[in-house]
Amino acid sequence: AILCGGGACLSTSVSVTSIGDAKRGSAMPERIREECEAIIHTHTPGWRVKVLTPGLSERSICSWLGASILGSLGSFHEMWITKADYEEHGAAIINRKCP
Repeated sequence: AILCGGGACLSTSVSVTSIGDAKRGSAMPERIREECEAIIHTHTPGWRVKVLTPGLSERSICSWLGASILGSLGSFHEMWITKADYEEHGAAIINRKCP
């Protein structure tokens, strides 16, 4: 649903894409939806969460596809963390380079 008022529009739905858990008949997408809605409803009651799960044949390539898209981004080189960076700053460098 879209709420519009005063020239501003706000979507009242959230989408989550789940690419793990390749078992047939898994309850994971439903669990993710319920837990996300529980968190969201504390701040924005009435919003709906939609969990999208690719088919079994697509799940086998999801990691490769995501890495391929990430690697093709023009800004991806800015997110690289070298061993020297990690040794100098520790795990905190991850939050700094990949906000």
